Amino acid sequence: MKFTGLDKIRFINLCKNNKLNIWNITSENDYVIMCCDVASFYKMKKLRRKCNGSIKLLQRRGLLFQTIKYKKHIFFVVGIILFFVIAKIITLYVWNISFEGNYSHTDIELMKFLNKNKIDNGIRKSKIDCEEIEYLLRTNYDDITWVSAEVRGTRIFIHIKENFDTYIAKVEDKPYNIISNVDGMIDSIVTRSGTPKIKVGDEVKKGQLLVSGIIEIYGDSEELINYRLVNSDSDIYARTYIEYNDEFELKHIEKEYTDRKNNILQVDILDKAFYLSLFQKKFKNYDIVKDYKQLSITDNFYLPMGYSNISIKEYKNIYRIYKEDEARAIEESKIEFFMQKLNEKGIQIIENNVTIVVENEKCIATGNFLVVEKIGEVQYVDDTMLPKISSSESET
Repeated sequence: MKFTGLDKIRFINLCKNNKLNIWNITSENDYVIMCCDVASFYKMKKLRRKCNGSIKLLQRRGLLFQTIKYKKHIFFVVGIILFFVIAKIITLYVWNISFEGNYSHTDIELMKFLNKNKIDNGIRKSKIDCEEIEYLLRTNYDDITWVSAEVRGTRIFIHIKENFDTYIAKVEDKPYNIISNVDGMIDSIVTRSGTPKIKVGDEVKKGQLLVSGIIEIYGDSEELINYRLVNSDSDIYARTYIEYNDEFELKHIEKEYTDRKNNILQVDILDKAFYLSLFQKKFKNYDIVKDYKQLSITDNFYLPMGYSNISIKEYKNIYRIYKEDEARAIEESKIEFFMQKLNEKGIQIIENNVTIVVENEKCIATGNFLVVEKIGEVQYVDDTMLPKISSSESET
């Protein structure tokens, strides 16, 4: 505030004598500037008459004046408060689950499995046990050998390593053998732990013992004096045959799309879906293409809402018959895709013995692939497998 008058010194003294709360006093030629509280300002009006001066309010500061200032913007202030409250609530839950490293199992398949175990979008973070998620996936999928689950922001990241080698060393403190899971001929073997029971070139049958988890200990006279149980560990590759059979009719239905289609915008909030569309046409035959996008603020802060652009395209069924060269080309592409999947699993293809025949209005592909693949599966050691040690041998 600013006091203007000739008796400015008297005015300050009167303020102090009346115990008014004033501070930051600055005196100029014919006026004085100071700070005061609201109650003291109203009491000054009587004192300034005694000093033949005037009072001018220069600036208002404090919570009271800020509240009055933003009184007209109360909805804006309330909106900001609600935004932070809602953001805080959202961070208490998980709204996105992503997978990485899965090849044999799709995201949809793994999500359905987690949903059955009550792990889904919208679960509270306090109820998430990452070790339990890892255990469930490892124990329910034999070809998943390593899982790491972590929570970041409002997301669960699940990193997966699939063991395309058919033998799975389960994480249990129990000794085990490695037995064959297929018929084949041993191509190579490298044993790190256990006693190998086969060598390169041997023919093996499904269920045959490949590496024993029992290491026998012999004395100087080559008698069995003891044994040690271990977890067998070996890389065993064998030449095996993988069968391939496929067929399809030459007469088939092809879809011929028209120019007619419907576009729909779907908005998802929590578990509710809202559809925005106008003048929808009715189709007898149609395909639905849905492109879903979940909203996020950052890479790890996903929101419980998203939208989908849905396109409904009309088509007509056209009956056609494949020519022989067309049918062969289709089947060859299927075989190529099958071989690609084998390569992704680390299986080396040596020979392709598949033949394609077009007859009786069908395209038929039959045969097999000669491959080299890693073989073996776990067989736990039980008491019936343990070697017998005579009493005399035990005493020695």
